[in-house]
Amino acid sequence: MTSSTKSKSKSKKKRKQSSSSLLSRRHRQSISTTAKNSTSSSIPTPTSASTSSTNPLPSKLSRALIRSHHTTQKRLSQAIQQNDTNAISELTSELTSSGGLEAYQRASVSGQSSKRGGDSSKILVDWFAELGVPKPKAKHTSTSKGSSGNGNGNDDTLSRYRLLEIGCLSPTNAIHTYFPSSRRTLMDLNSLHPDEILKQDFMKFPVPKNADNGYDIISCSLVLNYVPTPAGRGEMLEHITSFMEQALERRQRRRSAAAAKDSKNKEKEDNWTSNFPSLFLVLPAPCVTNSRYLTEDRLQEIMVSMGYELVKRKLSPKLVYYLWKYIGGSSGVRNTKFRKTELLPGGKRNNFAIVVE
Repeated sequence: MTSSTKSKSKSKKKRKQSSSSLLSRRHRQSISTTAKNSTSSSIPTPTSASTSSTNPLPSKLSRALIRSHHTTQKRLSQAIQQNDTNAISELTSELTSSGGLEAYQRASVSGQSSKRGGDSSKILVDWFAELGVPKPKAKHTSTSKGSSGNGNGNDDTLSRYRLLEIGCLSPTNAIHTYFPSSRRTLMDLNSLHPDEILKQDFMKFPVPKNADNGYDIISCSLVLNYVPTPAGRGEMLEHITSFMEQALERRQRRRSAAAAKDSKNKEKEDNWTSNFPSLFLVLPAPCVTNSRYLTEDRLQEIMVSMGYELVKRKLSPKLVYYLWKYIGGSSGVRNTKFRKTELLPGGKRNNFAIVVE
């Protein structure tokens, strides 16, 4: 074999190894390195956020970035709990050099691009149609800015309902067409669209003092799994439920007022309005199908204990979608605790869990 032939052979092997290390879930260190090296060249800069949906990252790269970010965040959370200052410094530096939350979000935006059919709220729109929720009129899709408004109380659509979307990556998700801009609040930890999506940590976002400014539906799509600790996930669900409790009180007042005005106008429990307030929850499917500590049955137990009733469910190869109606519950059930208990042993399962304390 000539020296030039050997050189070509080595070159081919190097290219092959580089590709396989990017795809392998086992080589997390290689993925992390790839993510770091790709941040400056492959990930859109902050000024090109608006074009990220039309020019998404390669799917393999975006998945690698997302996996790497989740793994590093989990390790960082463990280091903080153990007060390991060296590990905290190293992992924080790793997150920063790989692009941090912004790189993760850009990979996520690529994952939900229209070219890949990734807007999870399309499922919610389909469910609205199945539940008989009236389609909005053209005037309801106004793009005027703001997050408050009175709506038309006599309008038989969602125009008088309020939407809160946690972890919103795009201001043009399908579900937004059901709510006037003045009746929806979109938020994210690191908003890529600051004029339309509020930069806000949901856990620090207070329940509105005025119930009329509360929310009838909350969307939490691929956010709960981002929370690094099981206890933190339980706390997020409890915080969401605080908004639901307020919304249920407001709904009951609406019904009482309608009945007092005209018994014929009283909302019937068998029509579409009975599905609110509600929570649209989306998780990676393995969180409930391949976890040692969380199954769909356990998730149902947790949600029921908090006062929810399952309305819709859809399982795809990658994601699981839920629509939970909040009906309230007794204080005894509401205070049920769920610890991290092994439900499905197995070496190839993940450790995703939700702890309610």
